[in-house]
Amino acid sequence: MSYTAENLWQVFESVRERGVRVHCLTNSVAQSITANVMLACNIVPSMTSAHDEIPAFTESVDGLLLNLGTLDGKRRHGIRLGLEGAAKKSMPVVLDPVKVDRSDIRMEFAKDILKENVSILKANMAESAGLGGAVTENTVVVRTGIEDAVFGREATYTVGNGHAYMDKVTGIGCALGGVLAGFAAVEREKELAVLAALAVYGVCGEIAAGQANGPGSFTPAFIDTLYGLKADQFNERLKLETMNNKGGVLA
Repeated sequence: MSYTAENLWQVFESVRERGVRVHCLTNSVAQSITANVMLACNIVPSMTSAHDEIPAFTESVDGLLLNLGTLDGKRRHGIRLGLEGAAKKSMPVVLDPVKVDRSDIRMEFAKDILKENVSILKANMAESAGLGGAVTENTVVVRTGIEDAVFGREATYTVGNGHAYMDKVTGIGCALGGVLAGFAAVEREKELAVLAALAVYGVCGEIAAGQANGPGSFTPAFIDTLYGLKADQFNERLKLETMNNKGGVLA
């Protein structure tokens, strides 16, 4: 299936209108920027990792982010509690397996999580290389990089938007996980939801980079751009390509 800029933009409009809630069991380094980026999209974050609070918070949200960036025993147990709560509500779950390529223990934990109700796996090339065999058919794989790729059942999509500054600010990549969860909470068609999130993120990165002098000034410009992005800006810059899984270009 192919999608238009209008299809993707309508998902973002729905996110802005609804103000969905996402609980983020994310790493301690990325919490602040993740919250601010999500709020700019009108996605309401919560971030408690207290074991006695996680069940109550997952009951009151629309999506869940699991980020393995600063993983320890307490966070592992918290992630298990979050998964249990998400399963009861059938909410979208995003897994960001940060640095699993650097730790066998972390890799095995990520593979175990993927047996659960994970809707979206967001990983770079190195992270995804060891996880392929653990991904079920119910999980949409998002591979981030110079071009972001979404591997759907019938087609593979690439989004060519973004800027090098996005790799120079701690937490920008992690914050994308919360945005993915928010978009998936308003759009049942997961491939469309993740494409919309990636496209909005990348387009805003390009616009913000044009206003910035470097990574330090990029961050506030990026948040402002997410908050104020207009449809015509999005349509003008979107770089989306669709290939069917037999290698042909879809119209």
